[in-house]
Amino acid sequence: MVTTSYVPVADATIPADLLTPAELDDPAACLKIGQEWVAAFDKAITTADAVAFDNLFCEEGFWRDLVAFTNDYRGIAKPNIFQAASDTLAAAKASGATVSLSPAPFGARPFAGHSFINVRFTFTTGVGPAIGMARIVKTSSGEYKAFVGFTCIDGVHGVPEKAAPNREEGGHNSKLTYAQLRQQEIDNPEPSVLIVGAGHNGLDTAARLKAYGVKSLIVDKNERVGDNWRSRYASLTLHDTLWGANLPYLKFPTCYPRYLSAGMLADWLELYSAALGLNVWMKSRVDPEQTSYDPATSLWTVTVLRNGVTPYQFKVTHIVMATGLGGGKPKIPPPFPGQEKFKKPVKHSFFHKSGADYEGKEVLVVGSGSSGHDVAFDFYNNGAHCTILQRSPTYVMSLKNGIEFYNKGAYQDDGPPIEQSDEMVETLPHPVSKAYFQRFVPMIAEKDKEMIEGLNAAGFKTWLGPQGSGHPYLSMIKNGGYYFDSGCCEHIINGDIKVKGQEIDYFTEDKVYFKDGSSMAPEVVILATGVTGFRESVAETLGEKATKSLKEVWGIDDEAELNSCFRDCGIPRVYFMMGALPLARFNSKVCMLQIVAEQAGKLGERYSIEKQKAAA
Repeated sequence: MVTTSYVPVADATIPADLLTPAELDDPAACLKIGQEWVAAFDKAITTADAVAFDNLFCEEGFWRDLVAFTNDYRGIAKPNIFQAASDTLAAAKASGATVSLSPAPFGARPFAGHSFINVRFTFTTGVGPAIGMARIVKTSSGEYKAFVGFTCIDGVHGVPEKAAPNREEGGHNSKLTYAQLRQQEIDNPEPSVLIVGAGHNGLDTAARLKAYGVKSLIVDKNERVGDNWRSRYASLTLHDTLWGANLPYLKFPTCYPRYLSAGMLADWLELYSAALGLNVWMKSRVDPEQTSYDPATSLWTVTVLRNGVTPYQFKVTHIVMATGLGGGKPKIPPPFPGQEKFKKPVKHSFFHKSGADYEGKEVLVVGSGSSGHDVAFDFYNNGAHCTILQRSPTYVMSLKNGIEFYNKGAYQDDGPPIEQSDEMVETLPHPVSKAYFQRFVPMIAEKDKEMIEGLNAAGFKTWLGPQGSGHPYLSMIKNGGYYFDSGCCEHIINGDIKVKGQEIDYFTEDKVYFKDGSSMAPEVVILATGVTGFRESVAETLGEKATKSLKEVWGIDDEAELNSCFRDCGIPRVYFMMGALPLARFNSKVCMLQIVAEQAGKLGERYSIEKQKAAA
C-alpha cells in the first residue's frame, strides 16, 4: 500500500507466522533469503526507487531509521514509508549494501505464533558507513518481506575511529610523565564540544568523541566524578545487570557482581574517566549570563567557572546536556494544605541518604515506584516503621523472572558481543517492542504470580502497564511507575512495610491526614515523586533565551521515539544525552556521530515528522 499523506503511527500488529521450520532452521536457507532481501534493498537505495523500497516491507512493517537516511530518529510505519523514501533516498546517496556474516542470518521464534529471519547488513551513505538489520517474514503470497527494517549511521567519511584496529601508535621517550601530560590537557583542554554533566551519559559521549579525535571538556558541579551516584542513599543498587551496564571501550571486570551498588558504579565512573583520559572539571559550572550562540558562525561562546570561581571562555561547536533525567531536578508536588505548619521534615527522595536515624519511628514514603520501594526498604532495614502511600497502580516484576528473562541470550557472560546485543535491542521500533512486551509480560507475571497476589492481598495495587506492555512505555512516557523487586516486596506482603492507598488531605503540626479521614504522625515524610526540570537546567546553563526554542524533552512523539533525546532538541547545536546505562551506551555513538558530521559539514537537513507532514 502506498500513501502520500502522513498516517499517525498506531500499535504494531504481529504478522502471520508463515515461515516453515525448513526455512527457519536451515542456515543456508536463511542466508539465501537474507541475501536476496539485502540485494533488493541495495538496488532500491542505489537507484533511489521509493516504490521498490516500500515494497521491501510487509503491510504490518516498520522502518526505524537513526540518522542514516532521515538525519533524525524515526520509527516509520508502513503507510508512511513510501513518502519518507521518496523524500530521502536520493539525498542520502546510499549504496553498497552487503550481508554481514557475523552474525550470519538466522531464524528466530521469540514466542509462539511469530517467527522471522534476522539479517544484519552494512552499506554506505554520503555521510559515512551505516549498518542495517531486517526481520524478514513470509507473506501470504509467498514473498519474503521485512516486518522490521533498521538503518543507522555508523561512521563519518574521513573521520576514522581511533580504536582497534585503528588505535593511535602512542609515543616513546617523552620528556614529561604521563601525569604531567594529562594535567596539561586538563588545564588547557581546547574543547570543540562542551559536555555538562559527568555521569555515565557525559562520560560515554566524551569517550566516543575522543575516539574520533574530537576534543571535549566535561564540567560538573559535584566534587568528584561519580558523586551523582555516590551521594544518594546508601542502599541504592542498579536494577540493570552489569553486562548491560558496561560503558564504551572498557568492560567491567569479570569478578564484579551481577548487580552493582551505587557506590561501586560511582567509583567505576571515576576510574573510567581517568583510564580513558577524559578532560573533566569538577566543582565547575557554566555561567548562563556569559553564554550565547552565534547563528552566523554556528558557534557557542561558553564561560565556565572552574571551581565555581575562575572564568574560562571557550568557543565550541556543540553543547551536550548530560544532566540526567529531568535535568537532575527533583519533582516536588505543590505543598499540601497546612504543610507549612508540620514540624517534621518533608523532603524529596533525591536528598535521602539513610534511614539510620529513624529506628523505631514512623515514616511515610509518598510514591510506589523504584525510589519509593528502595527508600522504604532502607527505612525498614534500619528499624523504622514505614508506610508507602500508593496513589496509582505500579507495574512490578522480580529481577529473577523479569530482568533475567529479558537478558537471556544477550547480556550475559556467554552472550554475543555487547555491540551485537545493543543492535538487536535498538533495531525494534517502539510500537513493535511494545507488541513484543505484550507477549512477554504475561509470561513473567505468571512466574511472579505468588508475589503479585501477595502484594494485592496486602493492599498494594499492581497492573501490567499500558495495554499490558510492562515497564518500557512507562519509562518513556513518565520515567516511573514500575519496580523491579530486589527484596522490598516480601516485606510489603508480610506486613513489615505498610501500604496506604490514599491521597494526602492536609497536614497539622504533628500529623498527616488522608482523604479517608485517617491519620498518622510520621517523623519524616519522603516524597518519592520523580524528577523534572529540563527547562530549569537549560536556563541555569545556557540562559533563559535558549529555553524559548527548547522542544519537549523525554516522553514520546507520534512515532513513539523519545522527544529531543540524542537528536534535535530545538536549540541549535545542543544535544540531550540521558537514560539508563544500556540506552546511553548505544545512543552516545549516534549522538557523537551527528556532532562529528555537523562539524565536517556533512549532516543534511533533518527529515522530521513535521517535514514529512509538510511534504505529504
